[in-house]
Amino acid sequence: MIHPVISYETLYPGMTDVEKIKRISERGFPLMEFWGWKGKPLDEIEEIMQRSDVRIMNFSGHRAGDLIDRNTHDILIEEIKGSIAVAQKLGTKILMVLSNELGDEGVVVHPCEHLSASQKHANVVECVKRILEYLPDDMTIVLEPLNTLVDHMNNYLYRVEDAAEIVDEVGDTRVRILFDMYHQSVMGDDLEYLMKNYMQYIGYIHIADCPGRHEPGTGTVDWDRMLRTAALAGYDGCVGFEYFPLGDSTESLTAVRNLWDRVFG
Repeated sequence: MIHPVISYETLYPGMTDVEKIKRISERGFPLMEFWGWKGKPLDEIEEIMQRSDVRIMNFSGHRAGDLIDRNTHDILIEEIKGSIAVAQKLGTKILMVLSNELGDEGVVVHPCEHLSASQKHANVVECVKRILEYLPDDMTIVLEPLNTLVDHMNNYLYRVEDAAEIVDEVGDTRVRILFDMYHQSVMGDDLEYLMKNYMQYIGYIHIADCPGRHEPGTGTVDWDRMLRTAALAGYDGCVGFEYFPLGDSTESLTAVRNLWDRVFG
């Protein structure tokens, strides 16, 4: 069954994590995700989860290290180990991984222009296989292609097709793709085509409207159609709403709820 998940990082600016979780859950969204776990009040979040139906479905597996660069693989693996421990504490089953380390404002820290595309591909495959040595059998990592035209110039992985090749080469069901419809929209991709032809690779979906990366209804994407396409293509996982509210956070959640109810009832 498809479930809506709210990425709370960008909502209710100025509030603490606990306050954000409370506000979002009060509006009927108990499933949430965040970016990096470091600095998060993990004990408080765990306590909230123990006395409510709040669940953390996904978070970043690493905030340092590059899949594309063997010289940083050890750093990335240590990050993954820490993330796995936190995921087990919170009951989270999905970790996001990126081809490149991102800095402030999403800037690619190490473009690694000295490496060829084939070298980067091989390094990604090698590092993902190393991650799997530590990943529990009941967890999944999702590779996320990012747009390189607006938000993450010089990021290596931006095509779903390339991510699928990596998944095939690794050959483990614990590796899937995070299909971010905002990023692929920015790249000018045909979202329906990708869902119909690559759904077997997709383990998680992200949504933000395009252009702008705000809540659904603020851009030009037909989200009713996109969600129906995902369901008809056989997707039955989480849809993470990862966006920057154009205005009031509560009003943006109302827009998400209205969209969800129109499509899924």
